Amino acid sequence: MARPIPETPDLDLRKKSKRDVEVYSNESNKSIFDISDRFSNNTGKNFVIGTFSGWMAGMSVVKIGRIAAFGLGGSVILLHFASELGYINVNWERIKESAGQSQAWLDWLFRFVKQNSCYSVGFVGGFCFGIAST
Repeated sequence: MARPIPETPDLDLRKKSKRDVEVYSNESNKSIFDISDRFSNNTGKNFVIGTFSGWMAGMSVVKIGRIAAFGLGGSVILLHFASELGYINVNWERIKESAGQSQAWLDWLFRFVKQNSCYSVGFVGGFCFGIAST
């Protein structure tokens, strides 16, 4: 014996707004932004966007990381060697001032992470996935 079809009140388009009807009924014009519009709140969007951007950043770090590490390490060694030989003079006071500004940047970063925890968790997870996937 067949079971009756259950009632699904969510499929009644008369109760939806015009925006919902346009988003859900027009399936041929899908894009990544339309997919993110299907989430009911901003936490889902932030999590998906954070995961995707973290994944792309992780893949970029793996691809560019070796070259960047070699260039940065080599330049630090060359600058230190040139400083020891007297070819260049390092203004340590200015470096100390610049290093003091990094604390304000870290405070801003921690505030951002606390206010956008879903995006931050998604970014870290996507970043780790991006590093592991290449």
